[in-house]
Amino acid sequence: MKAVDISGMGGSYEAGCQKMLINGLKFLNEHPNFDWSAYKEYRGVFGLTIAESSEAKELDDAVVQDVEPSGAMHSAVISHLAYINKHGYDGWISEAEKQGMTVYEQPSEEKLDKTLLIAQVEWQLKLDGGFNPLAELFKTVPMDDVITVDSKDPESIKRAAEEIARRMNRNYTQRRAEKDV
Repeated sequence: MKAVDISGMGGSYEAGCQKMLINGLKFLNEHPNFDWSAYKEYRGVFGLTIAESSEAKELDDAVVQDVEPSGAMHSAVISHLAYINKHGYDGWISEAEKQGMTVYEQPSEEKLDKTLLIAQVEWQLKLDGGFNPLAELFKTVPMDDVITVDSKDPESIKRAAEEIARRMNRNYTQRRAEKDV
């Protein structure tokens, strides 16, 4: 079966996206009248797609089963699922090919699961060996730039999205002012 390269990053990251897509398609086959209006996104902020109904939260739970996704993975997969739901699987593939996106034979679900398991084991070995991803992050990112979010708390997500939008607007305004000088 053909699939669209969702992330453009390959490896276990793309395998996670494909696993999420398969999970979502299974859910949607059982919920043909799914209401997509229950998802909220913030303009200019990729990676924050918020489920605001119990059915959308059920889709989220199904999509992330056996995957530990980033917010970007979740947003991208939900977006692709919505497109497939509206235009059909063949329409999704056709539009991706027209747009010049990479279309390839989707690995079997078993192969995706193996890829994800290997990545999880490798990550755990790094952590067990003393690797501290937050310490590495904070070597290059000032604490003033960090926005924390509790992914289980919709209000926390909303506040984070609003802060990101505020910062983006501030940066845009500053760049415009610099151009006008």
